[in-house]
Order: sequence, then structure tokens, then C-alpha cells
Amino acid sequence: MTAYLIDNSAWVREADGDPAFMERIADIRSSPADFMVTCPPQVLEYCHSARGKEDYTEYRDAITLGFPLEIHPTEDDVLDTQEALWEGGLARSARAMDILIAAYAILNNAVVLHCDHDYEYIAQVVPLQQEYLTPTEPLREVSHR
Repeated sequence: MTAYLIDNSAWVREADGDPAFMERIADIRSSPADFMVTCPPQVLEYCHSARGKEDYTEYRDAITLGFPLEIHPTEDDVLDTQEALWEGGLARSARAMDILIAAYAILNNAVVLHCDHDYEYIAQVVPLQQEYLTPTEPLREVSHR
């Protein structure tokens, strides 16, 4: 069984109608061997895209359908990943929220599905399982609907 932690970069593409993302997320949803998981920073990022209280409520209800990850990273887990980026010459290649999401994925043996190169950089210096999907179309301004 594979746990997928889907980054906001992928959810936005799926909501935009990008065929590669729609297909991949549909495959995960329909697979008896795969499932979606969530963690607090990923949920925060997803819900941050809301444009109003109604959107926020809808986004929060939708994202919490994934299974919450049970193991939470410590401060050392997160800072060790950031330090590994520094030591690997990739100091500013990943945003803090992506480092935190990656730490959750590593500790819970989950795969991060994304189109955000930050995770590729993180995977160069720590044992992060990640799957990069290449967008097939330019991103339009969309909500998660």
C-alpha cells in the first residue's frame, strides 16, 4: 500500500483541469492499494488558497477526507532536513513549509505528489519519496473547485 501526501501544487493543477493531474489523482483515489494522507502544514497550505469563509469551509471539508498522518516531526527532524540542504549546496532551494511537509512524509513513509521542484531538491539530501508530475498546460487563476 502506498500513502500519497498530495502537495498543494498538485491540487491546484488538478482543480485547473490539467489532464495529467486529474488522471493521477483519480488513479490514487480508485486504487485499492493507494490512499491519500494529510498533515497539518499541507492542510494549512491547501486552505490558505480559499478566497472567503465559504471557500475555506469547503476546502477544509474536502482536504480532511485524507487520513491524517500519525507521526509528527520534531524540531530536530525539520532542522536536520534544512541543514542537509545547506550541506548539499541547496540552502534556499526549498521553502520552509515544503521542508515541514517533507519531514511528515519521511517519518510516515508517504510519497509526496507534486509539481513543485522544492521536493526534488529535498530528495537529493534526505530519503524523501516523491513523485513529480509535469504540468501539461500553463496554470490559470483557479480555486480548488
